[in-house]
Amino acid sequence: MTVMEALDLDEKPTDKKPWTVAAIIWAAGCSSRMGRDNKLLLEIGGNTLVRSAVQNAITSDVHSTIVVLGHEAKNVAASLEGLEYQPEINEEYSQGMASSLRVGVKAAEGFDAVAILLADMPQVESKTLDVLLSVFLQQEFPRIVVATHGGRRGHPVIWPAVCFPDLMTLRGDIGGKQLLQKNAHQVIEADVESDSIFMDIDTRSDLAAANALPAKRP
Repeated sequence: MTVMEALDLDEKPTDKKPWTVAAIIWAAGCSSRMGRDNKLLLEIGGNTLVRSAVQNAITSDVHSTIVVLGHEAKNVAASLEGLEYQPEINEEYSQGMASSLRVGVKAAEGFDAVAILLADMPQVESKTLDVLLSVFLQQEFPRIVVATHGGRRGHPVIWPAVCFPDLMTLRGDIGGKQLLQKNAHQVIEADVESDSIFMDIDTRSDLAAANALPAKRP
């Protein structure tokens, strides 16, 4: 059964309230465009990129934070010392983003949904994720929730558990974009105030631009 069929035919609210949502943070990639340095260990605002991303997830309203590690896993984990999260190792990280997606989704078995975040998007604040969570939790039936700003879609995306089987079939260096297109009528857009949902850091110039932005107020 496809995601589309499942969502159309299994239209009944779950008895489990409130729905539980786990954040999955992809932190396994090689960051080849940054050169020799692991970009996740570079600093933005006094923290490493990965630590900032994980802290933002932890301080949001998600029920659990799963971090998928791979490239330089020990070093990345060391930069997260003191934070409460669930580490998962992706031994096949060189095969692309979809491999990290599968590891994270498998680890989130039992949750009602997952919020997918990227460790190289550390400026996505907890309040931005909370907007998506609020929209998701207000639905009578499970839906895919996508962050938008100015009419454009970005990250994060919340995927209900009914989508997990299809997410597990993905391969290569892709995320869930093709599934969003396939199930367009089941997608809800959550408008957020910040354009950080587009700001991934891939190069030195990206990092410099991010560090040049005014500091966020607590």
